[in-house]
Amino acid sequence: MLESYYKLEISGKDVKRFIRNLYKMNIYFEYIYFSNGVCYIKVNSDNYKKIKNVKTYYSIKIIKVYGLKRIETLLKNNLFFLFFSFISIILLYFFSNVIFSVNIVHSDINLRKLIISELEKYDIKKYSFIKDYEYIQEVKKKILEDNKTNIEWLEIERIGTSYEIKVEKRIINDKEDESKLRHIVAKKSGIIMKIVAENGEIIKKKNDYVKEGEIIISGEIHKNDEIVDNIPASGNVYAEVWYKVKVEMPINYKEETLTGKSKNVLNINFLNYSWNLLDFNSYKNKKVVNNQLFSDFFGMFNINYNKEYEVIIKDEVNNIISEEFAFKIAKNKIEENLKEDEYIISQKKLKTVINNSTIVTEIFFKVYENISSFSYYSIEEGQ
Repeated sequence: MLESYYKLEISGKDVKRFIRNLYKMNIYFEYIYFSNGVCYIKVNSDNYKKIKNVKTYYSIKIIKVYGLKRIETLLKNNLFFLFFSFISIILLYFFSNVIFSVNIVHSDINLRKLIISELEKYDIKKYSFIKDYEYIQEVKKKILEDNKTNIEWLEIERIGTSYEIKVEKRIINDKEDESKLRHIVAKKSGIIMKIVAENGEIIKKKNDYVKEGEIIISGEIHKNDEIVDNIPASGNVYAEVWYKVKVEMPINYKEETLTGKSKNVLNINFLNYSWNLLDFNSYKNKKVVNNQLFSDFFGMFNINYNKEYEVIIKDEVNNIISEEFAFKIAKNKIEENLKEDEYIISQKKLKTVINNSTIVTEIFFKVYENISSFSYYSIEEGQ
């Protein structure tokens, strides 16, 4: 146990006689020395209490405190500072782990509302706690699966205490409108590489740069600068388009593979301790689906009936030299949205940034992609 000690300064006439009297009273010192008629001693807390009870005209002063008493004194003298530091640490943790804005990069109001609604289902919203990398990837996957007809591509990127959501709307051409007057327009900006026109007048040519929404194959047929006919344009336009993909990976990447084994277990949690009852063959590594049966008011004690899945964990440490894994993830993000006649032309790393616990690699892609989309019009509008 940490004991308290006191360094005392004793002064007065014939101080050595006073020290001899202390010895006679069975008061013991850790050390003693004299200087210029003044005595300095070090005693523990018990002997200090005895000295305090001695009636004397000698001057006894505490010069220094050691051990537990010193800690108590320091805490007492610095209570405000310690309290302020503690509050500061809590506030710092809070403000660095809470999301203060969720920005959705798209001009379509309805699509933005859809994304906000979907994100809120998974507690990704303003003033919620920051989620880890694996959780974000799982959420992105679920949103894409649940909104296949509305969302073509989705990226969730954390920037400090903000989430930036990049989304691309899925455009489904309505076959019922094939008889209506229309132009073939670019649904993305890019450099035209191939034009396959079935009906309509070709406005652009190979190697032209087109912006999103520009007409490539017109439904208006011209002769001598006059419109002589209007038809539903049809065909396909392929272009080189560009993507910048950011891949954020934890420095210690953990890949989990299910073995196919699973079981139900009764689990009890109290404070930070957890026990599985009658679980005689526990999995070394597992994925747990929690099913809570009971919880007390304060959340300190709860009983669960969980489903456990055995997993094999493969650890890979990412670093700035080995970036093949980042390229693989980025390539998969692009290819999962490409059709059979579309492909990646080239890829190039732009930069890699190492944060506290993650590596962020930015990769630039050139993609051969069908950029055809329809813009419907009436003859009045066309003329």
